[in-house]
Amino acid sequence: MAPLLWNLYARCYDSITGLLPYQELLDDVMAAIDLAPGMRVLDVGCGTGALAERIVAEHPDVELVGVDMAKAMLARASARRSWPSSVRFIEGAIDDVLACETAPFDRIVSVNVLWTLPDPQRTLAALAARLNLGGTMVHTTPSWRFRAHAIVWRHLQGLTRGKGWRLLLGLPMLTVAGLLNLVLVVQSMLRARGSGARQRWHADGLAELLRTAGVPVRAQRPCYVGQNVLLLCRREPP
Repeated sequence: MAPLLWNLYARCYDSITGLLPYQELLDDVMAAIDLAPGMRVLDVGCGTGALAERIVAEHPDVELVGVDMAKAMLARASARRSWPSSVRFIEGAIDDVLACETAPFDRIVSVNVLWTLPDPQRTLAALAARLNLGGTMVHTTPSWRFRAHAIVWRHLQGLTRGKGWRLLLGLPMLTVAGLLNLVLVVQSMLRARGSGARQRWHADGLAELLRTAGVPVRAQRPCYVGQNVLLLCRREPP
């Protein structure tokens, strides 16, 4: 059931990624990951490739691996642009991919993914094990404070006069995306296991999970019109 729902979600997900608040969220992520030439980057739950596109546009000389469990998400990501040979998209659950992808990464990033993990404690530990010493991990994730109205209002504020009709035309698809998102949240809660599953919904709990995984939080701040928190972590030498 989960892959089916995510594949359906892929059909309307870009109605969310195209909104101004989401683009501002990507701005925050790009600033936090602080890329440099030659780095190896893992995009966890890469979706339709919105973040990957930003990374390649600003840093074409990094190696990027994007992972997602939804075939339809990856199909849209692959079709988004002509990707350089340094970019790979892999279909599968992140835990399974990490078991095969043994080379370490300099940067690991996820956008709105931690809430989907059945066992975040296990997955974060696996991610930390694949992060180079001194490497950075950046996650943005929502809290229980859903603010769909604030996201739409911020988008409208950012539009130039006369272009508001574009959002109105996209409202049906945006509504479907919102309803699917709620269904996926409920499904994620039902599939959750382990004490870490409850901790993923608030910043302090996530910070503890990340500290236990060996990548303590170095900075955290609200983003995405206050709906999300951005956590910047670093794997320090012992």
